[in-house]
Amino acid sequence: VGCKAILVFFQYGVMANFYWLLVEGLYLHILLVLIFSPNRHFTIYLLIGWGIPTIFIITWTVTRILLEDTGCWDTNEHGGPWWVIRIPILISIIVNFILFISIIRILLQKLRSPDVGGNDQSQYKRLAKSTLLLIPLFGVHYTVFALFPDRSSNNYKIIFELCLGSFQGLIVAVLYCFLNSEV
Repeated sequence: VGCKAILVFFQYGVMANFYWLLVEGLYLHILLVLIFSPNRHFTIYLLIGWGIPTIFIITWTVTRILLEDTGCWDTNEHGGPWWVIRIPILISIIVNFILFISIIRILLQKLRSPDVGGNDQSQYKRLAKSTLLLIPLFGVHYTVFALFPDRSSNNYKIIFELCLGSFQGLIVAVLYCFLNSEV
């Protein structure tokens, strides 16, 4: 029972990580689209970041108990329970990628406006810098292997996620906190 409880909390942490990435993307997108919005929607963000993973983890736990209650739940012989977790994570990755593309489009429009000074080369440098800063914040690197089946790309996926995913928090902290003069 202890092993299963630890795995449930682990899966909850993984899913909450993806949904908090989605919340960051939604928040930034709303800030850029609705510039003078008085309502900051923090309750909705909390429900997305903690609530949606809770619903799916409870559903996953029930399906594991009913369909595949073997061992410590670390194997997936039947695909059903695994997809209860996998599909919401894939949806959050895809929505976050769409938000990322939308924000890049908004930044490109703002750089092309006549009010922005500088030559084309400096504008594209600023766009490239903004894009590179947004990649770890949105978790864009997860889209590389998101739609591949786990068995076909597992070795490359592990190496890729260990190299990029493990340092994502550090990169975000350095770029947005430590190097930010306002913080």
